[in-house]
Amino acid sequence: MDLGDACNVLGVASGSTEKDVQIAFHDLMRIHHPDVVSAIGDSTAGTVDPSLLTEAYAVIVASLRTSPEGRVPTNARTIHSPPLSSASSSIASEHDGDTIWIEAPPDEAYQRLLEAAAGLGGIGHVDRTLGLLEVIVRFEGGPSCSVLMTLQGRAHGTDVFCEMESIEAEPTPAILPVLDALVEQLLTPT
Repeated sequence: MDLGDACNVLGVASGSTEKDVQIAFHDLMRIHHPDVVSAIGDSTAGTVDPSLLTEAYAVIVASLRTSPEGRVPTNARTIHSPPLSSASSSIASEHDGDTIWIEAPPDEAYQRLLEAAAGLGGIGHVDRTLGLLEVIVRFEGGPSCSVLMTLQGRAHGTDVFCEMESIEAEPTPAILPVLDALVEQLLTPT
């Protein structure tokens, strides 16, 4: 994970201090820690993998300790809003069975897709630089699956190519319900 991805995961901006980063990390861990999630009875919906949060925190702290100002460097690629909060409006979105089309530039599409995916399952991997996002979903009465999404910017929006594979010793179910749910999340204004 690079510094820009780490800042996106924790929702911190360039110029943040170690204390700012620590507060953001602790706030997110209070929401997404498995003990907290299991206490409310929902093991996957809306959670972020705590190891992803821990990795992001370690990357940022290592950067802070080598920074002469003791702040997140200004060259860190960050988004303008925290990655785990919902955006305020819906965006045009549809799918054709294995590709989601989002009417937004790649950076905005990635952010919205990250938020939508967090509502479906646990975020397994984030790599904004390569345009990759993985979410782990669990089918009721079926296996847990890895859904890998690859973003490709186009002239009038962003294509998201989706692949799904079972991570258990069971056959992979159809991906259509996952794509339907993602598109529904993308279309829902918050």
